[in-house]
Amino acid sequence: MPRWLVTQGDHQFSAANLDELKQLASDGRIGPGDMVQPPDAADWLYAAELPALKGLLQTPSDAMSDDDIEFRKKGNHGTLIGMALLVVIGVGGYGAYTSFQGIRNADYELGLELTEMLVTADPATLMSTPEGGTSVGTVAKNSTVQLIAKRGGHYQVSSQTGAKGWVAVDEVVPAYFFADAETRKDHDPIYNPDKYVYVKNSSWMQLPHQQASNVTVFNFLIQNKSKFDMDNLALLATIKDKNDKVLETKEIRIEGGIPAFDSVMVGTLMPKDRDKTAEPRLLTGALFRKLANEDASLNLRWSEGIEVQLESEGFVEANIDLLQVVARPKGP
Repeated sequence: MPRWLVTQGDHQFSAANLDELKQLASDGRIGPGDMVQPPDAADWLYAAELPALKGLLQTPSDAMSDDDIEFRKKGNHGTLIGMALLVVIGVGGYGAYTSFQGIRNADYELGLELTEMLVTADPATLMSTPEGGTSVGTVAKNSTVQLIAKRGGHYQVSSQTGAKGWVAVDEVVPAYFFADAETRKDHDPIYNPDKYVYVKNSSWMQLPHQQASNVTVFNFLIQNKSKFDMDNLALLATIKDKNDKVLETKEIRIEGGIPAFDSVMVGTLMPKDRDKTAEPRLLTGALFRKLANEDASLNLRWSEGIEVQLESEGFVEANIDLLQVVARPKGP
């Protein structure tokens, strides 16, 4: 059975469970500066940092200065995970800790449970855009938020009150950090989907009849190397002149998804001729095939590649990069 390890200088001993650890603290055999390692954890915490021992240690828990704790937070990534484990214990007590331990043996059908994150900032500010924008609210430290999407160094999240916004990735800790190494690797695409989706074989062209309206056609393949279906695609077109100066960037949203371990082309579904107000739909090939199976006439309005209206003229380089994608874990 996993045990709580305690280190006092060069001396180390263990407690069979949390009750025994509390008793050791009550008896004065554990001090606030002693190091404690929870069962199955890789990192160590000061005893004063464990909420379960608050009021039991002979020296007040605030003997640990804020500077000391902040130093530990910034020390390394592993320490951040250890601090996150502390937050779980503080939020839900030992029962919450053991429930996270249960994730260790879960397969990916339980992935929806792992889209929760714990807030470590005090508080975390919800921003209107990942680039900053304006504040749309705050989320208190130790509270739980739900993952919606990731873009660059920010997560879009939903709070327990329903507020939505963007937070920096270092202001929250994903629940899967509390699992074993194999499970963390297994669920990594949920929190880092951009590491598993690639834009490949991209090219662009502008036909003579498109030059007047400055429409450019981009052709490319999107590859998904994870076991999760991916969707909510956003791409970034970067337009440059002959001197490599960026003339324009344009965000491009793509409807549809990319099946697990698969690749898809993207294309344009033009509106019906009689519908003069509708915009072309930019779709993944997977979504178009599904629609075309229900209505074969769509094939007459479908073309490979996406047509994008640009502002810049006379450009010589146009690149397409992945901006955002979301993994979709399967339900239980």
